[in-house]
Amino acid sequence: MTREERDIYRLFVGKSSDYYIQKWEEIESGGNKISWNWSAFFFGLFWLGYRKMYPHAFGLMIFSLILQYIQKIMNTDPVIVALTNLSISIVLGMFGNYLYYEYTKSKIQEIQTKFEDENMRNLEIVRTGGESLSTAIAIGLMYIIASSMIEYGLEDKNETTGR
Repeated sequence: MTREERDIYRLFVGKSSDYYIQKWEEIESGGNKISWNWSAFFFGLFWLGYRKMYPHAFGLMIFSLILQYIQKIMNTDPVIVALTNLSISIVLGMFGNYLYYEYTKSKIQEIQTKFEDENMRNLEIVRTGGESLSTAIAIGLMYIIASSMIEYGLEDKNETTGR
C-alpha cells in the first residue's frame, strides 16, 4: 500500500483509520481475507451501519429477518437459533475487515472517477466515509421493529389458528 493510498484511506475511514489500514495491509500482503474484528463480531448490523456500509447492512438485515421468519414458522429450537446467530457473528468477525476494505476501495474508486478536482474529491471521500452513529441507531431500530413484528405477529397468528 502506497503512502498516497494510506492517506486516502485515512480520509475515508476517519476514526480508527490506523487500525483498519494495518489490517488491510495484512490482507494485501498475505492475500488472506480472514482478519478478526471484534466490533463486527459483537455489533454486526450496527457496525455495518456505523461504518456506512448500507448495502451490507440492509442485506444482513433482510437475511436475518427472513431467517428469523423461517425459524419462527418452523418452531426452531432456541439453541439452534442461538447457534445460528453466533455463526453469523463469527463470520462477520472473521470477514468484517475484508468487507470494509473492499467497500472502501470501491467507494474511493467511484469518487475518484467522478471528481477531477482533488479538493472536491477529498471532500466527497470524507463525506461518504467516516462513521454515523445515527445511522447505526436507525438501522438497529428498523431491525428491532421488523423483528418484533415477525416475532409477535406470528405468535398472534399461531394462537388464532390453534397451533
